[in-house]
Amino acid sequence: MRVVIIGYGTAGQTASAIAKKRDPELEIVAIERRPYPAYHPCSLPYALSGKIPLEDVIVKSKPPNIELITNAIAKRIDPYKKLVEFEKDGSKELLEYDFLVISTGLKPTVPPVEGLDLEGVSLFWTVEDVERLRKRSLEKVTIVGGSATGIEVAAELAALGKDVTIIEMMEQLLPGKLDPPIASLVAQSLAKMGVKILLKHPLKKVIGDKGEVTRVIAGDKEIEVDTVILCTGAKPNVELAKNSGIKLGEKGGIPVNPWMRTQYPNIYAAGDVAEVKDYVTGGSIITGLASTALVQGRIAGINIAGGDVRYEGALCPFIVHLGEYEVGCTGLTSSRAENEGIKHIFGRFRGPDMAKEVPWSGSIVTWLVMDQQGKLLGAQFFGKRGIWGRVIFCTLAIMKGLRLDELERIEFGYHPLVSPVVEPIAVLAEALRRKYRI
Repeated sequence: MRVVIIGYGTAGQTASAIAKKRDPELEIVAIERRPYPAYHPCSLPYALSGKIPLEDVIVKSKPPNIELITNAIAKRIDPYKKLVEFEKDGSKELLEYDFLVISTGLKPTVPPVEGLDLEGVSLFWTVEDVERLRKRSLEKVTIVGGSATGIEVAAELAALGKDVTIIEMMEQLLPGKLDPPIASLVAQSLAKMGVKILLKHPLKKVIGDKGEVTRVIAGDKEIEVDTVILCTGAKPNVELAKNSGIKLGEKGGIPVNPWMRTQYPNIYAAGDVAEVKDYVTGGSIITGLASTALVQGRIAGINIAGGDVRYEGALCPFIVHLGEYEVGCTGLTSSRAENEGIKHIFGRFRGPDMAKEVPWSGSIVTWLVMDQQGKLLGAQFFGKRGIWGRVIFCTLAIMKGLRLDELERIEFGYHPLVSPVVEPIAVLAEALRRKYRI
């Protein structure tokens, strides 16, 4: 039995490794467009600043017991003949499969403005993008888009003493990902680092001189630059699916059932290209996160190898790192709940992040979203430490349907140098239960 993986990112790597581990008799062939097996995109901001060597971001070794075809682009799938047509070194080849995994990920989107072809205007998407950017002075940089990547790139460059501006067309940073009060804390922290932030300022034009970028016009502002970095979002990379008659979903991805199967039982989709169920709302969602891609790839791999495991939906937990601070979120935001007509309550609490007597202790902001019966739907956190653990805890709490009264009674581990004796989640849960008499 042959399994063909198209796209060797997080989902493709995980699906192939798990399927082979579960059934060593499977023949697994992966098709990857890059000249090297893989890279770590989430590490690119730190490769730009030099915290991580760029060469360490690239995965150079090929996986054992898996045939990996690099420098190859899949062109078409024939679901009835079970064939993949791909192109390598200018020639077309056909590959038969018994099972297929489409894990082609996302592709970047850019605004339709003049001047994006100027020297010094770059996407921030690949190792090659970072290689080009590192050759520039990066003294006056405008980052287009207040996304997670845009924020992390801005923070890294500001720490190097660069003149950095973020322009964002929406009213807040991380629009759609955080509630405004938490996004405001992110903006304040970046401003303290010296990053200038222009909200509600869409990019209108990029201007150059002798082929080199010199200025951008954003909203009513004109900004002098030597480099423009585009962090303006992404969408599912579905050209292959379109060319092959595989249907697309309402969010533009490849819809899958809980077993990660498409409309064809032997064709799976996983990772950023897959359109899956939102765990809280039940609607369709594109995740765009390595952690969710890993879980989806794992489930696809298990089921290909004869298992019967369901993906119950995405909660999309994420962390963004900016200087000394971190922000994290999981589940539903209050803004999304409002937009989707979901009745809910929410609250905020600022408490200590460790014992108050510790000289270097700080604070952590906790934001919880619940339904009107007190069941946890989402959580957001901002602070210098302890963000990751609380995001993961709340992800599990949402999956298990925990209510405010149950969050109060959970025993949280304590150490004066690690955490406060009274957990902020429990404090806020109690306050909200009393306020709303739940």
